[in-house]
Amino acid sequence: MASIHQPYEPDTLPPPPTTPGRNLWWRLLAAGSLTVVTGVITALIGLWFLTQGLPQLRSLDDYHPPQTSVVYGSQGEVIGRFYSERRTVVPFKKIPQVMIDAVVSSEDADFFEHEGIDILGISRCIIKNILAGRKRCGGSTITQQTVKTFFLTPEKTYLRKLRELILAKRVEDILTKEDILFLYLNQIYFGHGAYGIQEASQVYFGKDVEDITVAEAALLAGLPQSPSRLDPYKHEERALKRRAYVLKRLFQQNKIDETTLETSLDTPITLIGHAKDPHINRRSYYITHVRKILSEHPEIGEDLLLTGGLAIHTGLAPNIQQASDNALKNGVKAIDKRQGWRGPLYHLEVSDMRSLREMLDKRRISASQKKALPTPMVWDLARLASAPNHLSPRQLAEKARLRQFEPGNTYGGLVVSVENAARRAVVALSSEVQVILPLTTALRWARAFNLTSKQARPRRPSDVLSVGDVVLVHATKPSPSAASNPTPTDENNSLAHKWLGVLEQKPLAQAAVVVIDPSTREVRAMSGGYGSGAGTFNRAIQARRQAGSTFKPIVYAAAFNTRKFTPVSECLDAPRVFYEPSAQRSWKPRNYSGTFDGAISLRRALTLSKNVCSVRLVDKIGVAPVLKMAAQLGIQSQLPRNFSLALGSGDVTPLEMVNAYATLADEGRFAEPIFVRSVVTPSGQSLLTHTATYTQAINPGVAYQVVSIMQSVVEEGTAKPVRALNRPVAGKTGTTNEARNAWFIGFTPNLVAGVWVGFDDNRPLGPSETGGRAAIPIWLKTMTHAVENIPAIDFVAPSNIVFALVDPESGKLAPPNHPNARTEPFLSGTEPTDFLDNGATNRGLGVEYEW
Repeated sequence: MASIHQPYEPDTLPPPPTTPGRNLWWRLLAAGSLTVVTGVITALIGLWFLTQGLPQLRSLDDYHPPQTSVVYGSQGEVIGRFYSERRTVVPFKKIPQVMIDAVVSSEDADFFEHEGIDILGISRCIIKNILAGRKRCGGSTITQQTVKTFFLTPEKTYLRKLRELILAKRVEDILTKEDILFLYLNQIYFGHGAYGIQEASQVYFGKDVEDITVAEAALLAGLPQSPSRLDPYKHEERALKRRAYVLKRLFQQNKIDETTLETSLDTPITLIGHAKDPHINRRSYYITHVRKILSEHPEIGEDLLLTGGLAIHTGLAPNIQQASDNALKNGVKAIDKRQGWRGPLYHLEVSDMRSLREMLDKRRISASQKKALPTPMVWDLARLASAPNHLSPRQLAEKARLRQFEPGNTYGGLVVSVENAARRAVVALSSEVQVILPLTTALRWARAFNLTSKQARPRRPSDVLSVGDVVLVHATKPSPSAASNPTPTDENNSLAHKWLGVLEQKPLAQAAVVVIDPSTREVRAMSGGYGSGAGTFNRAIQARRQAGSTFKPIVYAAAFNTRKFTPVSECLDAPRVFYEPSAQRSWKPRNYSGTFDGAISLRRALTLSKNVCSVRLVDKIGVAPVLKMAAQLGIQSQLPRNFSLALGSGDVTPLEMVNAYATLADEGRFAEPIFVRSVVTPSGQSLLTHTATYTQAINPGVAYQVVSIMQSVVEEGTAKPVRALNRPVAGKTGTTNEARNAWFIGFTPNLVAGVWVGFDDNRPLGPSETGGRAAIPIWLKTMTHAVENIPAIDFVAPSNIVFALVDPESGKLAPPNHPNARTEPFLSGTEPTDFLDNGATNRGLGVEYEW
């Protein structure tokens, strides 16, 4: 039998043949899947990273931006602002529709259509940036600009842009379009420190946003694009072009008609100047002091003051403050001129003059050509006062500045001619503007500076000035010669270029003024010195200086309070040596006049400011009662415990002395002076309320007796010029040794004002610079404006005062027909009881001749 062969069969089949393309496809699919997954994970991680730290804005209740704190005067006038960002949040309903339309039309025409992101706009900007090779734009919607302003840093990076887009979408999901516009218009920067539309309207137009016109709205709407480049103060043409663009967009969007368009395009830009609010003085001593008070207040502090949008109500009366500032400035200038001429600010050789003038004129002409001005540009060389000697003309020119010429201002000019024959000097403010200084009207005051004796007046202009001197001049009026001999003029100037003026210099002496309402103790005005009050020494509250004779009414009040002395008590005004056991020394006071009047009444003694009588009173009643009386009247400064106290040797501040007089004026009631009346948050929460808390510091009758005698100081004594106020006034002058301090403190029943004059280094003011000459003119000019709308009233005697007709020579009761009799006030029970004709010797209590 034949065998059959069986083929071998393995356990597994061999793998099928492979295809290279199919293998690659699977590999690509796997790699793609991995890439997608990785990309998704990376995107999620990136998105998580981008959203980390992004702020949450859940509603408008989360909006608490820094806001401007506004300071108000006594009648609600805006007198100052404190801020880190000048912003006042205004409700959306108070923003006029034209303002909203202008912003939307110019910044984001599709605002009400998109959801916060304008993809086409972003794409256009990306292309522009690529073509430019740098970042030129961002394509931001109003929503994006809002979140960028609120939450993000200003750098232009794509990372920041992505975060901006995320936030924009979030904001659109949470807030309405009106909410977003509300945030945008209150948050965005408009230039010149103004954040938000309300402050922008105030800064540029001096009005609330709800009152702006179409042209004004268009100007404001155009500013956020580039506030500095479009600044209407500096770049009027650019601002006009931008405003025209906004107006045309409004017309294209059918928001205004053609007539409104044409009218608005033809409307010139009218700005108020750089925050020229008539009541705001950013260098005010008063406002600076208010800031100090509130910064140190435990419930307010500096941060809340600068960011909290507080309403701060003060006692300041703008009309009185302005009068005080002007009176102080003019008064100190007058004193300075009586002290004499201290010489030029700088001196140049003739060769340097020519080079300097050429350089300055080149700068001036260049600046004038950039912008048309109603008055010419001039040099101001005042800064050369601090320049070291022998600087080159180029170095001097760098220190000079250009200013627009305005008559009435003071400029540093260059003396180019001194003409003794013509009795004048000529000072150049440019090659076009000259100020002529006649000897008789402009230079006669310029005696050689001397604080101990009066020097002779100059006889020739060359006694005062030399060619090449740099001096301050004040242009007063056009020179009569300008019309008949016109000088070359700038193209843009229609003024005469030759002006009459006066020679000026910056005063060295200083002064302070405080005005208080005695019925409320609110400080109506405070001027702390000549010059700026921002961050400087405030002499009204910080300078402690000898009070001089203004302290004497406190001595008299202490004496009357003992009930042993009255206004008719007799004092022997004669030389006397006083021995002070505590000091172990003898002292012989003398009167300012150097003369003595013998036996006189206390009224007469204070009226004539008799030093000897004041010392006699302290000797009789003791130092302690005087110190106690001073403390009761509010004097907190440390005072000397010796007889010199009688003459005001103690150092006090003007504020505490004026408030002490306010206590006398207010029937002896004491209260602390008030600067800040109240502070309220934007939500209406009261953080501070301050009203006067009175205490009956001294007997009202005693206060009235002292006031009555101080009326005699005005009517018959050292303060007679004050009678020009034409109403009942009481007051007291004061002059310390060598005229180092000059005072006058005076008051009507409604207002108390005090003036101190002196040098910061306590030098003498000069011969004859008494309180009557140096301080009263400042006081009188301040009070003349302060009381012009206040009815004149008389001081009212309290119920414990008894009036009696007395003979001023003897102090006895006088018959009605007595020719020299006067009515005197007495505390009930201290009035005289004997008549002039019965031979009695009683003058009223306190008559002990030997004192």
